[in-house]
Formats: sequence, structure tokens, C-alpha cells
Amino acid sequence: MIILKMSDGQKDNWSPITIQHEEKPEKKIYPRDLKFTWGDNPSYWKLPEQSQNGPAELKRVCWLQVTGTTQVETGKSYIIKFNVTLNPGAFGWNGLPLFLIAKTHDGNYTWQMIDPLKPPPATGTGTVSDIPTDGKQFTVQIPPGVGKQELFFGLYEIWSNRWKGGLLINYASVKERSSPN
Repeated sequence: MIILKMSDGQKDNWSPITIQHEEKPEKKIYPRDLKFTWGDNPSYWKLPEQSQNGPAELKRVCWLQVTGTTQVETGKSYIIKFNVTLNPGAFGWNGLPLFLIAKTHDGNYTWQMIDPLKPPPATGTGTVSDIPTDGKQFTVQIPPGVGKQELFFGLYEIWSNRWKGGLLINYASVKERSSPN
């Protein structure tokens, strides 16, 4: 919210007016609309039933690659995140950074290294969090152009060659960033 003081024509007679910014909606992309490397192999992933918005469960992989696409408006900025749950029996994540990567219509890439996931205690419940965590944002600037364009984005851990599992992908989200005034 921004408060401005406007004159009503009288010198030194100001009255406040309030301008509120409309909150931009978040577009959720559920696992059925994402692509999972090795996602068609039930030894590695358990995907939700057709037409269900449930999570995708990573059983075990050494190559984590979850990607999606969405339409965005040119000349705007978007915040991308993944909502995940790390189960108590999760393995292979300690000290392992993740990467968010996005590709815009002009072929340019934006990426951000994400802090490693912290597995919950073995006797607790799963830990739900957004990636990136800790108030960080992964923001992608869409270059100027005409109309809407496709934005490609993904969550990756493909470099360690370490087996990992126990991760649920609840959804990805893309939200237009409000312009600061």
C-alpha cells in the first residue's frame, strides 16, 4: 500500500489518499502437467492418477530433473518456486544443492543455486516447504516482445551422481511480480 498526499487546490491543505496494488494471482502447475526425467518408470517415481492434483513421489533417482512450461507476458518479471515435501525417510539430500533454471523465449537462461534440503527427523512428519526457501526468490525477467510467450523452467540436481529419494513434488508455481513503485 502506498499513501500519497494530494492537494485539493488550497495551499497547505493536503489530504491523504491510499492506492492499493492488486495482488497478482499465483498459477499452480500440478505434477500431471510437469515432466519428470524417468517419470514413466514406477521404480523411480510414483505419479498421481490421471486428472488428480496429488503430489509426485520420488522413490529414488540419481538424476533429478522436473520441468514445466507456462505462458507469460513479455516485458514482465515472474517468481518461480516449487512446493515440496521431504519425507522422514528421505535420503541422499544432505549437503546437496538444488538448482532452479528458466529459459525465456529469446533463448537466455536464468539460474539460481538453492540451499540444500534438510531432511526431517526420522520419527516426524514430512517437511513442506517452497524452493527456494528462506525468503529468497527466483525471479525471471521476460524480455520485451509481442504478446505472450512460453517460459520453460525446472528443478534440477543432476551433477552429484548420488542416489536420492523421499521427495514429494506438490506443485510448481509461477507468479507475476508486482512492479515496485
